[in-house]
Amino acid sequence: MFHSLRARLLVSYLVVIVLTLCSAGAGLLVLLQDYQRGIVTQRLTDAVGPASVQARQSLQRGLSMNTVANQIQEQVEPSWRVLFIDDQGLILADSQNEFLNRRLPRVVALQNLGRLKLATGRQFLEGRELVFVAVPVGRPVETQTFLMLATIVRPIIGGLEDLARPLLLAGALAFLVAILLALLMARSIAQPLGHLTRASEAMARGKYDESIPVRGNDEVARLAASFNLMMQAVKRSQQAQKDFVANVSHELKTPLTSIQGFSQAIMEGATRNAESAQYAAQLIFEESQRMARLVADLLTLARLDTREIAAEQQTLDLNTMLPAWVERFRARANQAHIALTLTLAEPPLILGDAGRLEQVLSNLLDNALKYTRAGGRVNIYAGAEMHALASANAKRQVQVPCALLRVEDTGEGIPAASVPRLIERFYRVDAARAAGGSGLGLSIVQEIVRGHHGEIQVESQENIGTTFRIWLPAKT
Repeated sequence: MFHSLRARLLVSYLVVIVLTLCSAGAGLLVLLQDYQRGIVTQRLTDAVGPASVQARQSLQRGLSMNTVANQIQEQVEPSWRVLFIDDQGLILADSQNEFLNRRLPRVVALQNLGRLKLATGRQFLEGRELVFVAVPVGRPVETQTFLMLATIVRPIIGGLEDLARPLLLAGALAFLVAILLALLMARSIAQPLGHLTRASEAMARGKYDESIPVRGNDEVARLAASFNLMMQAVKRSQQAQKDFVANVSHELKTPLTSIQGFSQAIMEGATRNAESAQYAAQLIFEESQRMARLVADLLTLARLDTREIAAEQQTLDLNTMLPAWVERFRARANQAHIALTLTLAEPPLILGDAGRLEQVLSNLLDNALKYTRAGGRVNIYAGAEMHALASANAKRQVQVPCALLRVEDTGEGIPAASVPRLIERFYRVDAARAAGGSGLGLSIVQEIVRGHHGEIQVESQENIGTTFRIWLPAKT
């Protein structure tokens, strides 16, 4: 029964409710007891004045204390009693003849009564509580005499017969209302958690379509919203993993098929002369190189994803580094009859890894030269520009000084529908254009730029050209 969260919440609420009602009941009894004593004391005080005058006059006429006590008893309530006591607490007369010649245990207030004129209080006698009011009445003897009006106060519980029914009804109503509220509260907490449990169990089985309804804005609602976001992220991750495996399998299938076919041809003697054997060996070598590049790119991308390769934080001056990086492509550009230009507009110093940033530029220049026809141009520009980058807490973007690196060509261009997906892993505009590539170069470029807290954008028009822009935050 207590294995469910709702049951445990309900039991805890019931315990709190019962303790609260018991505490309230005990407090009510104490308040009623004090209220009862106050009412009794006030009534005794109102009656003791006339009784003391009558007692003083009767004693002066020579009547006995017992006679005077009986006379006064006839004029007050039957539950009261009239007592005469001395300054030592000895009861000299009792209208009900119960406590005669007994001694009250505490008489300090009575010993000082000459100055106080009136004493009120409680005395416990034979296990019973006496509420009393006492005044001095005087007597033609050496000892001081006091008139005391007193009554035995019953415990408040014993006098609740008339209040028992309404109190029980009120307590039962409060208990039912509290139980109803406890059920609603337990349900409001346990129900979303139940949805969360079922959704997590479904996710463990590979089902990612069961979302949790979000109601309100409390902690449980925020937990449900966070779980929904996590489930969507896991779903995207799982789909990306499946696509990744499928793409890797597809990329490896072509070179493996070629290697298998030509190696089988060599084994079966299909290559009967040295020229055909050399051709087959050359194709096997090229396909193996293609596989090696693919595996190397996959390994690099995996390390970038897991941050296994930490970018070295060095102060880099693009003014001095870019000319050397671009110059390595000069011979290839000249051979392809493509104009390769570099424009430096005082780019600011940046913090980063020179080797990784050279890999970025090399990849972009390789693509630009590959898809630009003879007679075309490839321009590299580096300068300073303010750009909105994500702040450190990644919650908003702020304008920061950046180094802008722009690579633009006059090549074939890319269809508009393909531009948003150009940096996706293994994405290719068409298979023919991408022959020999791994389809991971731009993904690696993006991960390196992100590792430097920068941003990359691409613009392209068919038959006009493609432009890549990279912003890297300047050193502060």
